[in-house]
Amino acid sequence: MSFIVSTAILLFLVMDPFGNIPFFVEELKEVPPEHRRTTIFREAVIALGVLLLFLVAGGRILAWLQISRGSLGIAGGVILFLIAMQMVFGSAIVNQKHSADPFIVPLAIPMIAGPSAITTVILVSGKSGASLLYGIAALVLAWLPTTLILMFAHPLAKWLGKKAVDASESLMGLLLTGIAVEMLVNGIKASFFQ
Repeated sequence: MSFIVSTAILLFLVMDPFGNIPFFVEELKEVPPEHRRTTIFREAVIALGVLLLFLVAGGRILAWLQISRGSLGIAGGVILFLIAMQMVFGSAIVNQKHSADPFIVPLAIPMIAGPSAITTVILVSGKSGASLLYGIAALVLAWLPTTLILMFAHPLAKWLGKKAVDASESLMGLLLTGIAVEMLVNGIKASFFQ
């Protein structure tokens, strides 16, 4: 049970729903208000499907690509650390062309199911003592509040205000920094000391 809860918290932090609120608000400004929640839910379901795929088949994908879990841990730690630094110190939203109804990119991938989330689920699937069922439970447990927060991104952005959203993103980034370093250390141990 503690594995499920700790993994769910990690995945929730990696998916970073509070940090994604400004991006979702910006990206969906061309979508009619009555269709926004449906669009977000659809994108969240696609992201869940992608993450489940990597949770179930991630080990085989790594084997085909001849990438060790240690190397993935190092790469994941570096990526997560860079993302955490952006969250702590802030990053401007890049102005992009907005389609009337964004599909898969950029909301599902990479905003929800980004490189760090995919790396995390692959590493979770390879943990000793972790059954696939526990991994799925943890993923769904993280996905539900992430989806709910993002479905209410527009009202939350108005209610919380920019400062509160930025502060929550910085706090989550700080927590992610520690997780990234731990992932990096474990990757180095697995690659060089086992």
